[in-house]
Amino acid sequence: MTLTSTAPRIAFLGPLGTYSHQATTDFFGNDCKLAPQERIIDVFSKVASTSASFGVVPIENSSIGIVHETMQALRTTELSVRGMIGLKVGHALLSRPFANDEDSKSRNLSGDEEKRKRYKRVYSHEQGIGQCVSYLQTNYPRAQIIPVNSTALAAQKVLQDPPEESLAICSIKCAEVYGLRVVDRDIQDGGSANTTRFIVLSLGSTPLPEPYPIAPHLRGYTGDAKP
Repeated sequence: MTLTSTAPRIAFLGPLGTYSHQATTDFFGNDCKLAPQERIIDVFSKVASTSASFGVVPIENSSIGIVHETMQALRTTELSVRGMIGLKVGHALLSRPFANDEDSKSRNLSGDEEKRKRYKRVYSHEQGIGQCVSYLQTNYPRAQIIPVNSTALAAQKVLQDPPEESLAICSIKCAEVYGLRVVDRDIQDGGSANTTRFIVLSLGSTPLPEPYPIAPHLRGYTGDAKP
């Protein structure tokens, strides 16, 4: 998408490699200035303080519904919803690569029961965990499931742990960004990719590259209309 002025700074739920990162570049293009944040509420704060021109946060997932942290922030913010981004989300299970595994980034080992037993922890954002409950119960019933602030942070946690101890539920993009091995693909319950909607936030009427449609149940949060 081509901007009509200097590329804006965009706050989003970081770090790099999250679905919010992907949604941000899908909407604003690769030339925008990225400002990853640790929490959804931090995205709201950055935009409200004019430290970022726009914010991108998840609002709804077709599998598990509304993102409550975002909805709660919308009820108290002065920010406006300016656009919406729909992103198909297909989760992957990632691990640290093995030192002698030449094809470590693409070889699927999900069917190896002995290797599965070695893993003690699975990290992901609570949304990612919620979308993969059946898969985890079937394949990693003994693993400790650990929620973290983002799927990309889950990837970083795996890199900090010893090999063959931890896994992360992330995007395939995370495997590329952090050099992780893809253990399994499309692990979300139901098999097919679900859709996550993201909203674009701004303070006032900062011009967007072009208008985007707003879902009917979010129209009360747009422009000057506040619930």
